Amino acid sequence: MKVSVQQYAKSLYDSVFEKSEKEVKAVLKSFVAILGRNRELNKAEEIIRVFNELWNKEHGEVNATLVSARELGPTARETVTHYLKEKTSAKKISLKEEVDEKLIGGFVLKYDSKVLDGSLKTSLENLKNNISN
Repeated sequence: MKVSVQQYAKSLYDSVFEKSEKEVKAVLKSFVAILGRNRELNKAEEIIRVFNELWNKEHGEVNATLVSARELGPTARETVTHYLKEKTSAKKISLKEEVDEKLIGGFVLKYDSKVLDGSLKTSLENLKNNISN
């Protein structure tokens, strides 16, 4: 029977929840051995990603990436953080910022498995496609 990435991640989460550091190390060692035995070490990166999502959800944390054409000021950063707290009901927001001058203007916000694209580049591409059709 094939085990899905989500099943592995949930199993790992349940196994390390409220464990001591020593116990977590032992669980991780066994978990990696199981992945190796099942010839599924190639799933490790995806398992870690899903595990982090579970962990963050359980602890009321959201990791987000905001890509913008220019560096944001404190007011804009605070507005984005407030928006994310409202949308996700998270207690803590970890916002990673990136600058991509190719966006021309606007932003792209990525959190959980969502992407909010408010970039000028995408808006112009959509307008071009609508005019062409």
